[in-house]
Amino acid sequence: MDFEHLCMGCMSPLQEQDTVCAQCGYPAAGVNPVEYLPSHTVLNKRYLVGRVLEIGGDSAVYIGVDLQDNSRVTIREFFPPQLAQREQNGTGVQAAGDKAVFAECRSKFLTLARAVGRLRDVLVVVPSYDIFEENGTAYCVSEYCEGTSLEKYVAAHGGRLPVEEVRRMFLPLIEAVSTIHATGVLHLALSPKNILVDSEGCLRLKNFAISEVRTQSNIGKPSRVTGCAAPEQYENGAVCTEAADVYGLAASMFFALTGNVPAEIAQRRKKGDGLTMPAEVADAMPPYIKESLYRALRLSPERRTQTAQQLLDELSATQAIASLRETEEEPMATKKKFPYIWLIFGAVVVALAILAVFALSGLGYINFGGTETTTTTTQPSLSMKPTTTTDALITQGTGNAMFEVDSLVGQRWAAIQKKTFSGDMKAILKGYEYSDTAPKGTVIGQTPAAGEKVPRGTQITVIISAGPVEGTMPDVSGWKEEHARAYLEALGYNVGESLMLQASVFDKGMVEKSMPAAGTKVKVGDTVYLYVSNVAQPADPPADAVWEE
Repeated sequence: MDFEHLCMGCMSPLQEQDTVCAQCGYPAAGVNPVEYLPSHTVLNKRYLVGRVLEIGGDSAVYIGVDLQDNSRVTIREFFPPQLAQREQNGTGVQAAGDKAVFAECRSKFLTLARAVGRLRDVLVVVPSYDIFEENGTAYCVSEYCEGTSLEKYVAAHGGRLPVEEVRRMFLPLIEAVSTIHATGVLHLALSPKNILVDSEGCLRLKNFAISEVRTQSNIGKPSRVTGCAAPEQYENGAVCTEAADVYGLAASMFFALTGNVPAEIAQRRKKGDGLTMPAEVADAMPPYIKESLYRALRLSPERRTQTAQQLLDELSATQAIASLRETEEEPMATKKKFPYIWLIFGAVVVALAILAVFALSGLGYINFGGTETTTTTTQPSLSMKPTTTTDALITQGTGNAMFEVDSLVGQRWAAIQKKTFSGDMKAILKGYEYSDTAPKGTVIGQTPAAGEKVPRGTQITVIISAGPVEGTMPDVSGWKEEHARAYLEALGYNVGESLMLQASVFDKGMVEKSMPAAGTKVKVGDTVYLYVSNVAQPADPPADAVWEE
């Protein structure tokens, strides 16, 4: 590869006469600031360094090329401005102050890089594959992720996104953050700047950093994202937990919905935990999403939604309840409340099968993928080859195209409910069943089965795991009584008559606690009770009262 004729801005080839890259507009003679690695530097005898992409946190981030396969990469160099400085040779790095602190933080950078490297199976994390020490510092090399920041994406789409689009985009991200937290890793800078939107509209996560540079510590001014950093990140000696990342997730959702991040912490404290949102946005937003965001953006970490999994459950709960009501199938209640549904369903299946046989015999095939049934007439052909390997196109004597059904078992319903599979097939929810082995929200059964050959557009009905028969009582404190009741009933619990409290920290109509208490093991079908505030509490406004013009 001719290094001299590569654009250091995007690593695409340049012509000898080019003074500016036609791909990215970066000057052919462009150089990095003197405090950072010079472009054209080769690291670890393998990685060619290009221009600086980002500066801040614990790193300087460069675009680069892996010389083994000529692929673009992202190179993170441990170079926190508070702790490091460049040596006169232009490549070496040394401590700007206390050498012991620099060495300790560099060691933590390597530990974090290795932990993030083990998250290759978490799709939202940009994969890293090489970690090494050189020039007196440490480096982490990861895949170069094509995409744009959520900040720029929202700006390019009218300044705010529809609530259902935001929900669809964020559910997989929140689930992934829950998985990341299970490994002991915190991000502490979840924000529209650090969340990418890839070419398929999916969210990706970048810029992990050691906690010392994102919290109030003794190493210098921290690097925080105003409006998205949790209040505890501003307090000396405060211990950050998963709840800090919950704040960042909710703040990023708030931005996607409104075009603005929540107000700065000091300003919010003056409003007593309140939030400001345009009235037209608030009016179009389902109450459960408003309330979930309000809880996740509470200033007090103790009163805030504690985990990403809890936030995921809250944002998924009402959608699951709506789906159950639409299909008239609730876990463990279907056979009791609707004894004739399966007979009706069987009759419909038989009728559809007869129609399909009739259609395939001479009139093409019938597509049952939509709300209307349409008939498509196809002409016989001598041969039909698959257009792609993933469609697994099969030919029959009549010339009708048949497609193999993808395997959906084990996949998260939240991740596949909007997807289209081989042969233009889509999944539809049939119902929920309890499972002690399959995680809640994953597919445990499908019809047609994986590998069956069916016409294009066939719907794949799926059964979703409702989790184990014995579950953990969720924390519904701060919820409206009716929403908490609906959620618990959807989980399969019987909810007894609420117990009204004459003194409470919550506003009237809000749940203060449950019996059994949150975190207690409860069997499906057991009766649970809600303690509900019966007094106004103006000092802590309910979710419906915090959205203002």
